[in-house]
Amino acid sequence: MNKRRQTRFTLLLPCAVLALSMGQVQAGTCDATASIDTATKALSTAKKVGGEWRLIDKSTGSASQPISKLLKTAKKKLKAGETDEACRIATKVAWAAGMGLAQADAQANVKPIY
Repeated sequence: MNKRRQTRFTLLLPCAVLALSMGQVQAGTCDATASIDTATKALSTAKKVGGEWRLIDKSTGSASQPISKLLKTAKKKLKAGETDEACRIATKVAWAAGMGLAQADAQANVKPIY
């Protein structure tokens, strides 16, 4: 029962990040710079606990790439003036970083069961 409570609180942060970033994308008023800043903070937190995921995205080809490379791609797209694409990628990075953080927290004290 105690484990279940910890999991709920662990999942709260990624869900909040996802809700905020997805709300911006759906409303069509996504601020790409703010999304990239949010994704950068979420990624650095995920890296600290070893929760950096790899994703497949059309902007980086057909192979899976670490989300840090996706974030670099989002920054390049922003500099090139493609704010919608930069916002889409940054939102995906923020989501993946939050979920990676939640996974790392949930599996921090996992031991094999015999």
